Amino acid sequence: MSKDVEIRTQQGGGLKAYTEEDGPKVISGYALKFGTRSHNLGGFIEMIDKRALDQTDMSDVRALIDHDPSKILGRVSAGTLKLDVDDVGLRFDITLPNTQYANDLYENIRLGNISNCSFGFLLGKGGDSFTRDQETGLPLRSLRNISKLTDVSVVTYPAYEDTDVSIAKRNLKQFEQRNRNPEREKILLQLDLLKIGL
Repeated sequence: MSKDVEIRTQQGGGLKAYTEEDGPKVISGYALKFGTRSHNLGGFIEMIDKRALDQTDMSDVRALIDHDPSKILGRVSAGTLKLDVDDVGLRFDITLPNTQYANDLYENIRLGNISNCSFGFLLGKGGDSFTRDQETGLPLRSLRNISKLTDVSVVTYPAYEDTDVSIAKRNLKQFEQRNRNPEREKILLQLDLLKIGL
């Protein structure tokens, strides 16, 4: 996977497992939802704009387990993965292959043992922006232009590893540097010096 690919997890993505009448096993859910705040991703939170997928290349997205390419569940180009953008977000339907890992996954979803989804993506030029979140005071990253969707995954753990957010953290540093207030920093330093002198 490219080092520029970011991975995000959607908790409570409405993941469901069902069998089409006299047909294959299918799982469905939302890989991402618009306008919902993430939890703290290491000093910032994130939200996906409703227009973020307007120009997204979704021509050959894979469906995986835990982003593992050796555990492929479906693929857009094969017709076994269907993606649909609606008012909520990005919905998917995967027609599962008759493999042991897919059958095990189906049963774990049916029992409620696995309930989270995730997606891998690349941002387009100027694809994100930062503001200050009024609720938490943390920087709020808004994803506005996802250029390519690499995969949708069913995940056991909704993990946010440092490698997954490294691009976002680089953009966050740029935001913080642009919003530095040298005069305020000077006053805070003077106050600190006064405290030391007391």
